[in-house]
Amino acid sequence: MFYGPDQARIHHDAFGSLAREAAGALVGLLHAAGLTRGTVVDLGCGSGILAAAMCDAGYDVTGVDISPAMVELARATAPRATFRVGSLLDAPLPRCVAVTAIGEALNYATDERAGREAVRSLAARVYDALEPGGVFLFDVATPGRHGPDRRRAVFHRHDTWCLGMHAEESEDGTTLDRRITIFTRADGGTYRRTDEHHVLRLYEPDPLAALLRDAGFDVDVRDRYVDDPAPTTPPGGWHVFVARKPT
Repeated sequence: MFYGPDQARIHHDAFGSLAREAAGALVGLLHAAGLTRGTVVDLGCGSGILAAAMCDAGYDVTGVDISPAMVELARATAPRATFRVGSLLDAPLPRCVAVTAIGEALNYATDERAGREAVRSLAARVYDALEPGGVFLFDVATPGRHGPDRRRAVFHRHDTWCLGMHAEESEDGTTLDRRITIFTRADGGTYRRTDEHHVLRLYEPDPLAALLRDAGFDVDVRDRYVDDPAPTTPPGGWHVFVARKPT
């Protein structure tokens, strides 16, 4: 299972700050480029938090996510946007002012094609779809995502759910495994257990920036979306890419 109903709802309720921060950053980038209207394509749209913010800012939004549960939430969160279930690698890219992939969407190996060459192909398609001055905004996990030990175990407790996560990076630093167990309170006070296993392809930032430049982008690599990020923003092993199509 990948972001089933329980995990999707928890992510929406408790871990949505990154999407909100990315939306704020994107509005600023687009306004600075004089692009105050147009279409935003949200790849790996999740529960629609970024889409709702971009609709509120006056943009049209189309989103895609491989999780049906996430798409169901997105349609409720951002009813003015359009969403579909599918791989972000196959998403149609209409003429647009921005393409986003927030929350390590490009890392997830839910599609067997996932990897740097898939990102290269996608970057070329994004470049062709963007208006001059348009932005390809995304973040990725890099080696050391969970610290120098390259592993981490955390436990989150809420009134109606508990979530445990154990992450371990491969010895060669190319993949990351996350095993997640969720207990969600059901009717009658019992708890429902859900297990998920997420595999991520990790990318070194310099080669990723190089392939974006090869596609024609001007590239800025950052360590956050906003100056004062939420505590859930990764402290390291993670980068934000701002790729602009020249005017």
